[in-house]
Amino acid sequence: MQVVGICRFSLLGRGDWEVYQGVAETEIKEIAARQSALLFAPSRMESRLATFEHLTLASLQAQTDKDFIFLVLASEDMPEIYRQRLSDICSSVPQVILRFFPMIHVGDAQKAVFSELSLDLKEMLQFRLDDDDAVCTTFIQSKREIARLLAPRKLPFSLSFRSVMYCSIGGEFKGIYSWDSPFFSAGVALYHPTRSIFGFGHYALSWRFTSVILADGMSLATHNGHNDTQFNASRIRRQKFLKMDESAVAKTCAEQFPFLTAVGKELAGLPL
Repeated sequence: MQVVGICRFSLLGRGDWEVYQGVAETEIKEIAARQSALLFAPSRMESRLATFEHLTLASLQAQTDKDFIFLVLASEDMPEIYRQRLSDICSSVPQVILRFFPMIHVGDAQKAVFSELSLDLKEMLQFRLDDDDAVCTTFIQSKREIARLLAPRKLPFSLSFRSVMYCSIGGEFKGIYSWDSPFFSAGVALYHPTRSIFGFGHYALSWRFTSVILADGMSLATHNGHNDTQFNASRIRRQKFLKMDESAVAKTCAEQFPFLTAVGKELAGLPL
């Protein structure tokens, strides 16, 4: 069972972002022009390059099972200075394959790279991971172990960790939270013989297909104001975020995310 991850790094095009929901195809280019100004703003690019290197890729470099591929899908419209820096960062991780695209749907970009590399969905577990999130060191290993048990059925299934360490970096609700959120986007995985993982909402995977929740691992998510979703009192209460004290944070980092350097911890708003 091949394990292939997909990351959209400032990929310009229609996807599952809220800004594109319910929008006609004729309006996409106009929205994309506005979106590109936000995507490639220097402050955002500096932030995302840093979290991608010190959180996302750091977590993948630390995997106990290193037999996987991680596709990074980026935009040709990205300013050259950031394209080069992204290329340099990706080149340091052998599992990473970086490709640039014109405005495109993420599913079409994924399909193009799969065709180029002769990757077969029928023999693959897909997972998604954003450029400001991370996964625990046993992520690939644990997902592969479960996938091998379910794959002989040849029916779609989805896999997810139960828990997320959610790092709100600034604002009124700054802090580190424990969040039970199975099928949150960070590290959610899908086996499907014909469809991209981006063809479904990540939370919908749990009820559309056979699903397994893994209790032992965790993902790490950051929220720094550039995210597509808000973090406020209503969401904290409704989705039952629980603020962690320093001892709980230290224990979780040591057990789940030991790869975090001082730079990575600072980016995630974690105590040094």
